[in-house]
Amino acid sequence: MKLTPYGGIDEIGGNCFLFEAEKANVLLDFGRSFKNEGIYYAGYLLPRTSQGLTDFLEFNIIPRINGLYADEFNVNFLGERKKIHGCFLSHAHMDHYGNINLLSEDIPVYMGETAKIILSSVQETSRPRFGRPFIKPASESQPSNVRTFRTGDSIQIARLTITPVHVDHSIPGAYAFIIEDRKEDLVIGYSGDVRLHGWREDLTTDFIKIAKKKGVQILLMEGTNVNEDFNLNERQVQHDVSETIQKTEGLAIANYTLRDIDRFRSFFIAAKENSRKLLINLKQAHLLKLLQKDTNLDIPSFDDPNIEVYQRPKSRYYRWEQEIINDPIIQIIDSPDFPQEEYVFHCDFWNLTDLIDIQPKAATYFYSHGDPFSEEGLIDYNRMMEWVKAFKFDFHQFHASGHAPRKDLRHIVNEISPEILIPIHSEHPEKFKEIVDIPLILPSRGHSINLGKS
Repeated sequence: MKLTPYGGIDEIGGNCFLFEAEKANVLLDFGRSFKNEGIYYAGYLLPRTSQGLTDFLEFNIIPRINGLYADEFNVNFLGERKKIHGCFLSHAHMDHYGNINLLSEDIPVYMGETAKIILSSVQETSRPRFGRPFIKPASESQPSNVRTFRTGDSIQIARLTITPVHVDHSIPGAYAFIIEDRKEDLVIGYSGDVRLHGWREDLTTDFIKIAKKKGVQILLMEGTNVNEDFNLNERQVQHDVSETIQKTEGLAIANYTLRDIDRFRSFFIAAKENSRKLLINLKQAHLLKLLQKDTNLDIPSFDDPNIEVYQRPKSRYYRWEQEIINDPIIQIIDSPDFPQEEYVFHCDFWNLTDLIDIQPKAATYFYSHGDPFSEEGLIDYNRMMEWVKAFKFDFHQFHASGHAPRKDLRHIVNEISPEILIPIHSEHPEKFKEIVDIPLILPSRGHSINLGKS
């Protein structure tokens, strides 16, 4: 068994790991590397999609693997064409899925049922790069590119058995994977993105137990926060938000990530505790409407009187927006002139201009993200703070990371107790040496590692 990392090394995100065994070559994730793209491109200087993959390949932003990409891109590299038998998606964050629409039509993409729902919403409400969908519908000549799974399923590819196991993260439907190689008697764990301080820490506990029971020998472990410890959890965020809303006279404004359903739930509960309604935008309404079809998720229904949807003034609406607006179950607020003291208004960075119409009075602004970790992120943050100053908002930051802190990473790794640890999804992978006594392999991008006997 051979592992070649093409992303997720010395960076947070961009995960792309190729495992090669006899007649069983599989990718774990194929995400966009914002770090590597950001070295060469930003703002209006972007890779030219009109030139296919040329601008991406010039700087090795995506891997040079024969047979990986769709025929329409017409890319061929030196060497034998490699047969990829599947791409396994851990969850629906772009740094894990962002390049799967580039894949060859004959590579099946395996993902959780919830991730499929989320990506369906993404591609309907925004335009994927190259205009290529992440999920291709089945046709008479070809099946869909997507195969779905849930915890308890196992996928057999030649001598490999791949078992997805749910974990807690800041988006629903997140999975880790356990790969068993029968021929080499080898068991490999892949954490995906994971934490123990969300609403569903029991999911991550399940993964720890199953990985331990299966005897994981080599663990690829994310280390986003390996250099950081904190105690703030999702329940504390909800409590702090609720307590602050109670002191707010006018509009409570919530800036949280659109697809962070745990954070949506925290603000929803906090709003309800203060006899307010959570007013979300059309794009989040579209996602929630689809997610409500998944009976395994505890998603508040639009039947709940504490959820309403803001219809921002526009000259025309997309078809998906019109479907939300016309849905008789959904309560629409189609005017910026609503009683501000009765609402918690979801307004992320991209919708700040809505505040010009609403003109909030005596408002509190909740920034529910971590601190910016890139130069561009800092620029956006400073720009947002100018809006906060201009409207004279009372500013508060309440956030719990989607990734485990240092102390929980130590707990997870020590409980699974692998023979070898391979740190991934981290800018400080060497810091694992300070928290565990397990031998480390610090991988390099594009350099293969032999994991078994062959």
